[in-house]
Amino acid sequence: MITTVSALKEHSLLGLKDLSAAEINSILERAAFWDSQTDKVVPVLKDKFVANMFFESSTRTRFSFEMAQKRLGAEVLNFSATSSSVEKGETIYDTVRTLESMGIDAGVIRLEPSGVLEELAERLSIPLINAGDGRNEHPTQALLDLYTMKQHFGDLRGLKVSIIGDIEHSRVARSNLWALQKFGAEVKFCAPGNYASSGVG
Repeated sequence: MITTVSALKEHSLLGLKDLSAAEINSILERAAFWDSQTDKVVPVLKDKFVANMFFESSTRTRFSFEMAQKRLGAEVLNFSATSSSVEKGETIYDTVRTLESMGIDAGVIRLEPSGVLEELAERLSIPLINAGDGRNEHPTQALLDLYTMKQHFGDLRGLKVSIIGDIEHSRVARSNLWALQKFGAEVKFCAPGNYASSGVG
C-alpha cells in the first residue's frame, strides 16, 4: 500500500502534516481497494517480516495492525517494551536497530516521547509506520477517520467537522486537523479550556 506513494518519506508513514492531499487521497483509494476484497487473506506481503514495536501500551491499535498484516500475508513479530531489554536500560534506537539487523522488512512503532520517530526513520533503512508518537500524531487512526467520512459523504472537500474531546492530549486530533485542512474542510474543536495550550488550534 505505502509503496504506491513515492513521496511518503521513502515509504515511511510518520504523519499526515507533511503529506499532500493527493498523497493522502492515494492511500484512501488503496484502502478502498483492499476493503472491497472478499478474500480474508491476499498474500501480497508473503515472505515479508513486519515487527510491531510498541513502547507504549495499546490493545486495539496493535491488534488492528496485526490483523491487517496477516490479511496481507506478512509474517508478524510482536514486541512489547514491558518484556524486553528496554526495561533494563536499552535505548529505543538500540532495540529497533537490533530488529532491523535481524532482517525485518518494516516496523510499526508506537512510543510515548515525541520527536523520536523521525530520528529513528532517518537512522534506519527500513520503512516505519507511526502507530502513535507522544503528543504528535497518530496518522493511521486519522486515515481511518478520513476513510469513514469519505465513504459516508463521498468527498472530504467542503465538510464541516467538529472534533470533540481532550484535544490537548489527542494526537489523532492533530492528524485529523492537518489532513482535513488539506482538503478544504472546516475544522472546529470542542474541548476543555486548556486545549489552547496544546499547539493544535
